[in-house]
Amino acid sequence: MIDKAIEIARNGQRFLVACHRRPDADSLGSALGLIETLRAIGKEATLFMPESVPDSLQFLMENEQGISAVPDGTRYDATWIMDIAAKALIPPNFPPSEVSGPVIVVDHHHAHDDIGDIIVRDTSASATGEVVVRLIEELGLDSIPEGAATPIYAAIVSDTGGFRYATTRPATLRLGARLLEQGVDPWHVAYQLFERWEMARLRLLSAIIATLEMAFDGQVAIMRVTREMLAICGADDDMVEGMVNYARRVEGVEVGALLWEWEVRDGAGTHLETKISLRSRGDFDVSKVAGALDGGGHRAAAATQLPITIEEADTRLRAELSKYFGSDSPAAHA
Repeated sequence: MIDKAIEIARNGQRFLVACHRRPDADSLGSALGLIETLRAIGKEATLFMPESVPDSLQFLMENEQGISAVPDGTRYDATWIMDIAAKALIPPNFPPSEVSGPVIVVDHHHAHDDIGDIIVRDTSASATGEVVVRLIEELGLDSIPEGAATPIYAAIVSDTGGFRYATTRPATLRLGARLLEQGVDPWHVAYQLFERWEMARLRLLSAIIATLEMAFDGQVAIMRVTREMLAICGADDDMVEGMVNYARRVEGVEVGALLWEWEVRDGAGTHLETKISLRSRGDFDVSKVAGALDGGGHRAAAATQLPITIEEADTRLRAELSKYFGSDSPAAHA
């Protein structure tokens, strides 16, 4: 449906651009890249950001404020949601259709829910940032707009793990080089995304690794993070991002999992749910497990969020994994 999306971009004037819940570098970088693109063709584009931006991504927001709620009386010609694969990831306070206009999903996930009125999805892309570049080209722009290069590069370098994951293709590296030619500072982006850790985050890493359990005869490694652990370490939720990768690093492990107590605030107060992050070495498709648990993602990286306790989530996760790895005997736990 890219032709329809391009038609709307050309004919419309006012657009809202949103990230998925708990925005990561691909979602936010893609959103900012699209906003700069729409502005380059003379359109009004606003970032919808009802949640806080993680500290590691604040460097992308230097020239952008965004709005947490749509002003009364405002109507959009379309609303774009970037890098979204599951209905549960639609951001809070998302405007109704009479305000949003048609919802255009820009995405690259293999496993996904049926979301949006118009879908621009390229599952061969390493990141949604790559799909934004395709939109730029389809709009007939001679180059990537000024201000879009760094966010798009951050989107791609994050989702490819620094160009290490199997989704990295020759075209991905060529695009990375093109973005560097436009002035992107690769060390600045890498430092912000991967290197800049506070002491509290290192304490949290130590605490999380201490929870590691081996399951299914060493094929699965499972870790946890609780609200109590975060408080003891002086850490916050933003610092948990990426921790699941340490479970995957254990030799012989095919699937790494992190169960994360998540505090949800609503009209009734606060309650705890559980996020499950999954990583695979590549042979096993973790998106199948996440999909069965009402989530989604990629073959090597997927996630879900369940309105249950961390203990209940652990039980459900192991039950789903047992369909692929057989029984999980107590002796297999570390």
